[in-house]
Amino acid sequence: MSLVRLFPTFQKYESISSDEESWIIAKEYGICNGWRVNFAIDSSGKSFGETGSSSDISSDLDRHLLGKLRSMADVIVTSGKTARLEKYRSSKHAPIAIFTSSGDLDSVPAIQGTQYFTPLVITPLSKVDQVAQNLSDVDVKILAYPGSENQPGWVTSIAEVIQSEGYQSPILESGQTTLRQFISEHVVDEICLSVTHPRSTGVSARDLGASRISQLFGSIRGYELLQLFTDGQTTFSRWRRGSLAT
Repeated sequence: MSLVRLFPTFQKYESISSDEESWIIAKEYGICNGWRVNFAIDSSGKSFGETGSSSDISSDLDRHLLGKLRSMADVIVTSGKTARLEKYRSSKHAPIAIFTSSGDLDSVPAIQGTQYFTPLVITPLSKVDQVAQNLSDVDVKILAYPGSENQPGWVTSIAEVIQSEGYQSPILESGQTTLRQFISEHVVDEICLSVTHPRSTGVSARDLGASRISQLFGSIRGYELLQLFTDGQTTFSRWRRGSLAT
C-alpha cells in the first residue's frame, strides 16, 4: 500500500520510495520550535523487540523518518540507559546530549567512537566529579544541573541546561517512563508517534484511541492531533500542545 495522508485532509501518494515517503511526512511535520518527542511502538505497545532495541519493531519508513526528524533538530537528547541499550552513534545531523548520573557510557559509540559533534553529558551537580572521572579519556562536554533524578523538577532542570546552551529544537528519544516524566512536567511541545503492525493485521483506529495514548504517555490534555499518515503497516501521527502556534 502507498502512503496515505488521512488527516487533516485525505491524499494518496503513489509509487514512491520509503525515503520519498519520509520526506513527505517530515515536510508536513515541519521544524518544532520547542521539544519534540519521537517514539515508535508495535501494535502490542512494545517499544523494543527481542534484542531490546527499537529497531526490532520499526519499519523501513519509520527509520527514514527518524533521520529526517533528526535533521530538523538542533540537539538529540536521550538517557544513559537508552544510549547504552540502543548503542547510540554520533549523528551527522546534530550533537547528542545524554543525561546520566553515573557516566557509565563505555559501550556507547557516540561517546567512544568517531564524533561529528562533541557529545554533551548532563549530570546532577553532585555527580560531576564521578562522571568526569569516568569520561576522562574521551572528548565530551559535561554540563551540571541541581538536584538529582530522584528529586522533583529534574526534568525541568535538564531542559533549562539544554536551553542555556542555545538549543531551541531538541528531539527527545528515550524510554517510555522518561517520556512520561518529560510530558508530565510540560517540557514536551510535540509528540511524533509511530505504531507498526504485522502486515497480516494492518493498521487500526485503536492506535490513536484515548486509552492507548494515555497508556503510553499519561495525560496529554491540551495536545492536538495535527497530522496522520499510514503506509498500510504503520501509522504516523503528530501531536502538538494547543497553546503553541502550528
